[in-house]
Amino acid sequence: MKHFLSFLALAAVVGMTASCQQAAPSVEGRVVDATIHSVTIETAAGDSLSVSTLGTDPMLVPGVLPGDAVRIYYETLSDGETLRALQLDITDPSAYRLLPGVWRDCSSEQEVGLVLAEDGSAQATGLDTPLLDWSLDADQLILTTILSEEPRTTGTLQLQIVRLDVDSLVVSGPACNHSFSRQQ
Repeated sequence: MKHFLSFLALAAVVGMTASCQQAAPSVEGRVVDATIHSVTIETAAGDSLSVSTLGTDPMLVPGVLPGDAVRIYYETLSDGETLRALQLDITDPSAYRLLPGVWRDCSSEQEVGLVLAEDGSAQATGLDTPLLDWSLDADQLILTTILSEEPRTTGTLQLQIVRLDVDSLVVSGPACNHSFSRQQ
């Protein structure tokens, strides 16, 4: 009997927790800015919305990157204006999450390899010029190349991202097309 009552109490707590989460309003959009205390998204309607993450459970509200598509369950605080995240789900990760890694294109005579680091630095093999760093601009992979060391001059190689997923990166640019595979 004692175990049965304990089970009923546990079931009631779980049920109340689940019903609270289902009752929380939610909003979906793409992250345009993220700080340690807030996330700003742009909704499909083009509205900008900032949601506080101050005092939230980091297991329920993970870190996000610009471009991540998210669903945020929130509550309105007592001031009637501030929204605070209760839970954040990343529904479609941005390219910033997928691009870092080691990529290799063996489809042409000259093998090309890229190492795109999470800190934005980059290295390459098989390209005419060494790389300094990488960044994203919408669906463009921007590679900063080192044209000369003394004095140091740099250039920019813009590559259109045709396809990007966990295992492949297909880009096209001026006089080049590459189909990269992620290396382990």
